[in-house]
Amino acid sequence: MARGVREAVRIADDVRRSTPFLSTLVGGDLRGMLRRAAVMWRLGALCRSGDLPFDATEVQVENAPVHLLSIQSGKTELHIVRTDEPEGFPVDAQVRQDRRASNTADLFEDGKIIPLHKALEAVPSLYGWLTWGATPKGDVTHVCLGMPEHDDNAWLAHIDVLKHVTASERGKAETSKTSAPDPTLMLRFREEIAHSLEQQSGGERGEAG
Repeated sequence: MARGVREAVRIADDVRRSTPFLSTLVGGDLRGMLRRAAVMWRLGALCRSGDLPFDATEVQVENAPVHLLSIQSGKTELHIVRTDEPEGFPVDAQVRQDRRASNTADLFEDGKIIPLHKALEAVPSLYGWLTWGATPKGDVTHVCLGMPEHDDNAWLAHIDVLKHVTASERGKAETSKTSAPDPTLMLRFREEIAHSLEQQSGGERGEAG
């Protein structure tokens, strides 16, 4: 998972720098959007290939003409969002679809506090975020899995996956080096961008006609 986000950020930045109309100052303003698209694209591909043990589907955001990646495992659904800090919450935006209202659990049984994992077993569906962040230079700062409370900006559960991965990599020089993006992946992502722009252009021509 952390590897997928690292690859995605490198691919997005390399595609932006190597594509003439994206290498301009205006193109630079799209850096965040390209990274977001690349992260969803790469993690979706890893899910479909079986490298990640989840199901992934692109879905349209309710009441908005944008799409996001829905990652599912059992009764848990994850959406990918960028945050400034590892334990931070995403800023409300049109590209968000917050379903945390489903995260309601009764922590009491006969007046006694019960373990959270037991309480969550009775919840029909759970919603969480895969949060990530990166510096302007492309260094990924965090990759986290978190489940927010249904009515507050507080975590029911939270783990920084990248922090654990970094700890396991410490002392392994061969894994700490930043590798160049896979040219094949870069080409595929560029083709995805071109295909998306072509579909959008075709839709606009159809509306104009």
